[in-house]
Amino acid sequence: MRKNNENPRYALTIEYLGTGFCGSQVQAEGCITVQSEIERAIGILTGERAKTVFCGRTDSGVHAKCQFLHFDLAHKVEIKRFTHSLNALIPDEISVKQMKPVDKTFHSQKSARYRWYRYIINNKQSRSVLLKNISAHIPEKLDLQKMQKALDYLIGYHDFTSFKKTNSDNPAKECSLLYARCRKISDIIYIDLIANRFLYNMVRIIVGTLTEIGRGSYEAEKMLEILQAKDRKAAGPTADPGGLTLMGVGYDEKYNLNELMRMEATNEQNLLCKAS
Repeated sequence: MRKNNENPRYALTIEYLGTGFCGSQVQAEGCITVQSEIERAIGILTGERAKTVFCGRTDSGVHAKCQFLHFDLAHKVEIKRFTHSLNALIPDEISVKQMKPVDKTFHSQKSARYRWYRYIINNKQSRSVLLKNISAHIPEKLDLQKMQKALDYLIGYHDFTSFKKTNSDNPAKECSLLYARCRKISDIIYIDLIANRFLYNMVRIIVGTLTEIGRGSYEAEKMLEILQAKDRKAAGPTADPGGLTLMGVGYDEKYNLNELMRMEATNEQNLLCKAS
């Protein structure tokens, strides 16, 4: 139970179209980010310089359907009214979907158990206007069977240095990839990856390598060779950021990943979008 003299902590669930932002995290002055816009709006409403903590950072151009963040305030606020006011002050490309009070032990980043990313490929011959901002257009035929076989090599706890941006400030290199699936519905390819955490550019480098395998440049076994090399130069190109979306974040250790396996690729449910 929260003590009366503690500053209240709140968690927000937000979604955003990342096309016009310099990523999610605050950067150099003059660079508009999702975090800078959220903090600006909170400041207007409260007069406080509240520091928000996101569950993870997304690159410039990357989207989020279910991003978590938390912040502390000096006083309690009326949640429904505050949420409405926040949405009125932030850009239309960002939406606050939910706001809730949380205990001080909750940390949007450190409390998270899983992150779920989805990469969408428009595999039609012609480009799609409606999918333009949320997918990558690859008109060539891709071998989905080979792509899935390649993904299977990545499941488990590994050193993912080969799929990490060179000269990243974060020294982390090991991750547990819990789920990896590639599927196609009509002419749209969905690549879903769930891990305890992701390294900088990890998903986009995996996808860039995967599409090279799908094109026939390499056999599926090349993915294992790249993984074992622990060298970024061994992997393929970094895929375009526009096709990547943070779909959800899991805070429950008992979450059953088999639930996701039963989801259709076009299902909009956010099974991971729940803080326990």
